[in-house]
Amino acid sequence: MKLYKLAKLAMKKFETFPVSPEMKVGEYSEVFQHPCFLNASDGERKEIMLKSSLSKYENELKKPWDLYFDIKLDSLLREKHVLDLGCFTGGRSVAWFERYGLMSITGVDISQVYIDAAKQFSEIKRINADFKVARGEKLPFKKESFDAILSYDVLEHVQNLEVTLSECYRVLKIGGKLIVVFPGYFHPMEHHLDFVTKLPAIHYFFGGETLVKAYHEICEERGDESRWYKRNSIRMETWEKGNTINGTTVRKFRRLVAKKKWRILQHARKPIGFLVAKRSGKMALKLLSYFCYPFVYVPIIEEIFVNRIAYILEKVE
Repeated sequence: MKLYKLAKLAMKKFETFPVSPEMKVGEYSEVFQHPCFLNASDGERKEIMLKSSLSKYENELKKPWDLYFDIKLDSLLREKHVLDLGCFTGGRSVAWFERYGLMSITGVDISQVYIDAAKQFSEIKRINADFKVARGEKLPFKKESFDAILSYDVLEHVQNLEVTLSECYRVLKIGGKLIVVFPGYFHPMEHHLDFVTKLPAIHYFFGGETLVKAYHEICEERGDESRWYKRNSIRMETWEKGNTINGTTVRKFRRLVAKKKWRILQHARKPIGFLVAKRSGKMALKLLSYFCYPFVYVPIIEEIFVNRIAYILEKVE
């Protein structure tokens, strides 16, 4: 049996299907590739964009990313000029602006529709915001433009993390903060194959090319219903280590931080399950979190047990 067929068989044993955006817009970026958006009127599109923004906004209010850190972020951010790197439809940008009392927030992302949605939401919320189409590898700002850069669940998707971090360093003022939270490659549930499978840790056993081929074939078998979340190509991009992810690990990120001479103000290590356990209060999740906690401090295997790579960095020169 070909390796990708074995991977496909394993994925289908734990097969999942995404909720259609026709039922719930949610936080999928793929909603903007769905016929319910593509075939909609201008008014209907704006409504879908607003629902996307609200979903991110409400999610941030319910599960604030502050919980990943052991210090209060508002003391670092109040009345600051901030960049949201990977703002998507602006929900988190607005939530952060309101929570931290920012002076201004600027957001960048790779699609015009995300930016249009973010602008619409910020205007509704009447905050001091600006949004631009841009990639992390080439930020359209002058040196020392921002007091802080915030980025949530984005850096695992950039095409060149080293260049992106260099750009962040360039546009930050001296003493400026880079605050990032994103999943490492070996997080058991962050293989980004969720539209077809919930099988944990499958990327521990199969390479990216194998999984992408299996993912593609499953989508093909589903026909038109999968068109909105199907990959454009069965071939991985040169930067990909899996489906839309760049393969960044805790160790790799640590090396890149040392290379650019950032000052580490905090490397937070929250175990898998802690955030959901904190929100739900379920004993099983609490026990999972307690079990994982000691291992987030053990070199090498920390990759498996830490919920997110979470750092607060400072530009020192």
